Amino acid sequence: MSAIKAALGQVPVDLLVTNVRVVNVYSGEIIPAEIAIYGERVVAVEPPGSAPRRQAHRTLNGRGQLAVPGLVDSHLHIESTLVTPGPFAEAVLCRGTTTVAEDPHEVANATGLDGVRIFYEASQGLPLHILFLVSTCVPAAAGLEHCQGTLGPREVAEMLAWQGVIGLAEVMDARAVVDEEPRMSEVLEAGRLSGGVIEGHNPMLDGRELMAYIAAGVNSDHTLATPERLLMKLRLGVTIQLQERYMTEAVIAALTGLPLPPATLCLVTDDVAPDALEAYGHLDQVLRRAIALGLPPMQALQAATINPARRLRLYDRGAIAPGRRADIVLVDDLETFRVSTTISDGRIVVEEGRTTWNVPARPGLDALRGSLHLAPLARDDFLPELPLRDGEVRARVILAHGQGTTTAAGSTTLRVVNGEPQLDGRPDLALIAVIARGNVSRFVGFVQGLGLQRGAVATTHAHDSHNLCIIGRDRESMAGAANAVIAADGGIAVAVGETVPALVPLPIAGIISDAPVPAVAAQMRRLTDVLASLGVRHPHLLMRLSTFTLPVSSGLRITDQGYVLAERRAHVSLVEPQSPHT
Repeated sequence: MSAIKAALGQVPVDLLVTNVRVVNVYSGEIIPAEIAIYGERVVAVEPPGSAPRRQAHRTLNGRGQLAVPGLVDSHLHIESTLVTPGPFAEAVLCRGTTTVAEDPHEVANATGLDGVRIFYEASQGLPLHILFLVSTCVPAAAGLEHCQGTLGPREVAEMLAWQGVIGLAEVMDARAVVDEEPRMSEVLEAGRLSGGVIEGHNPMLDGRELMAYIAAGVNSDHTLATPERLLMKLRLGVTIQLQERYMTEAVIAALTGLPLPPATLCLVTDDVAPDALEAYGHLDQVLRRAIALGLPPMQALQAATINPARRLRLYDRGAIAPGRRADIVLVDDLETFRVSTTISDGRIVVEEGRTTWNVPARPGLDALRGSLHLAPLARDDFLPELPLRDGEVRARVILAHGQGTTTAAGSTTLRVVNGEPQLDGRPDLALIAVIARGNVSRFVGFVQGLGLQRGAVATTHAHDSHNLCIIGRDRESMAGAANAVIAADGGIAVAVGETVPALVPLPIAGIISDAPVPAVAAQMRRLTDVLASLGVRHPHLLMRLSTFTLPVSSGLRITDQGYVLAERRAHVSLVEPQSPHT
């Protein structure tokens, strides 16, 4: 076997990385070493100057840098960066990520199995290892929303047989699991039979319902994290997949005080907007943030390399050792994690911070264009259905206060004149509408606390059904923003009346741009600035705008079929029922 001969020094290796300090995620040590690579694998890690001297087709001088394993992201959605797989791969390889587990449920909800297959094919042949998990909740909440794409047990079983598919993606409809709804039970059974991982999404359940959810085979979670909920789930054997927006000093302190076994803690990204990706990074930013909040650097690195590799049952990566994939990143230190060089499968794909491979000029996703099937809209399409023409009504509202992406159910008294709710004098209140793709149904409600003072914002990047969602202070602006998005075949737009000062076109499945990361990031920055001038300021703007329509999250959400109280997994009315004593 040539690899054995290469390890023994009997044949030249393809790449010899010298003058580095290898970060050993097994022992927790940092050791001066040379790394010998033959083909796609590491064949030797040995002290500098070991005799006899190895022969190599190419030698790379690491200049004393740290050599760390390529980062492994065990939970993300490429679509949330708003770019196609090629530009995404270029961006994250430059940040040190070499393996990702992609859940394509954004594409799945928008375009179904055929769209997922096209997206899967566009993800192959790149130097970034893009492995797939099968989306389990498409639609996210059957019966509560219209969804253009659907994946049932048959489609799930078909995808599980594709090469590079490693299990089931986040099981978001926890209520369907606990209630043993037939469709969800069949999907979970297919996942268990496949032998792959089954990923979780559970911000709400506790007690016996939580244990039932885990007993079904769903044993990870990346959602809302508090010290108390983390400890509760850790005690039940749940792998914690911690994303940046849930990191606090208290959460990190709770984790560092526990003797966590391997693979218990993983750092993940989940959703990263393109402007944040360009400005701050991807999984490398989550790593930096965890360290800054007090997680020991070695533990943080393990949570971004060997732990997620083991979680995903990818035992050939996540560490620098003989027999492992030669996925290696050179950095100055763990705290800043500035990447100079990335090696993927033994090939240098980033050198001195520059990409060395050819990023595909066309994404191969043209078949996913034209997916909205929406005609232009008028101001009357955004009039809520209220039970009276004139007078006062007590209406339910979605409360969206704070800097997170949670919501709550609230209510307010509205004055109605000629069938129209009066928002003047209520700067904290706005209309919110959802119009299903194909214009099959629509619903108009109210949202409070977003901060919008005037104008409107519309988006077809609206989790997870990705129907058209519009939030506005007046119906003229709502029509203007909606029609800008429809004309672009999908996207995010801000309008003040008929003027559209910001637009992010997303013509691929109505959720993805065909432009590179820098261009999309610039469009998002423009949109952020315009919304800030209108009163909307949020650290996770894209997630804030796109999750009002997520009925399997928490609080009060909205779909094209009405308000949904997520905890009850049920519709509630727009107007609060009057007490019989009033």
